Amino acid sequence: MKSKKGLGKGLQALIPEESEQGRQGLESMDIDRICPNKNQPRTKFDQEKLEELSNSIREHGVIQPIIVTAYNDGYKIVAGERRWRAAKMAGIKEVPVVIRELTDKGVMELALIENLQREDLNEIEAALAYKDLMNKFDLTQQDISLRIGKSRTSIANTLRLLNLPKEIRDLIVDDIITPGHGRCILSVEGIYRERLLEKILKEKLSVREAEKFVQKLKNEKNNENTEKTLDTKTQMFLRDLQEKLQNNLGTKVKISGKNDKGKIEIEYYSNDDLERLTERLSN
Repeated sequence: MKSKKGLGKGLQALIPEESEQGRQGLESMDIDRICPNKNQPRTKFDQEKLEELSNSIREHGVIQPIIVTAYNDGYKIVAGERRWRAAKMAGIKEVPVVIRELTDKGVMELALIENLQREDLNEIEAALAYKDLMNKFDLTQQDISLRIGKSRTSIANTLRLLNLPKEIRDLIVDDIITPGHGRCILSVEGIYRERLLEKILKEKLSVREAEKFVQKLKNEKNNENTEKTLDTKTQMFLRDLQEKLQNNLGTKVKISGKNDKGKIEIEYYSNDDLERLTERLSN
């Protein structure tokens, strides 16, 4: 069984270790009496892996019980939808279940915990599940943090991804870009966002490379904003002064300004060059 370190006690309370209670509470149930949970946080099931699990179940049966709770005239899945789907594919008529009495809130929390512990959720699915819990049960990020054992900062960073357009969120779900790329894209807007996404996809940038490109885009934007704040006459004056300084100093000079303030940047390329420029400016 996977380690549950750092996660809430939800599943451990729900499914005690077999050594503690053996098979107590386990029963067999007609698979058609069970329905999936419409609020299941996991929305994407890998078809190939589902077929592999189905083949295994066909040969060995369902080893781990499905956790269900009463719902209408049947039962709703709390944990184990993937096993249930695979069992149906395999033509299994009855599956082992453990029945628990749970509120809708409890069902959502435990379904989320199970998927997080198994690392079955992508970050978009996790973000949607967090948002659902917050909206339906008036929970805060801190409330969710305490329930599932993740830091509030981690939850906040995951929720931020929902600010991306759907087409970019879909790229994360399909593993074309990573959540880290998504957060980089969130740091810029408009045409800069389009340029960044295009470069990530075209050049297969790592997250670190994407972050460097973001800084470059921000520098471009700052320069553009500076130029827009200066009237045409001032811009012409500064460009003329910049050219004169470059000719006089024999090196690249950049003047940038806003209103009545600005800065002059003078480049040097060696210690000797720095000493030369220092003497020139001192005189």
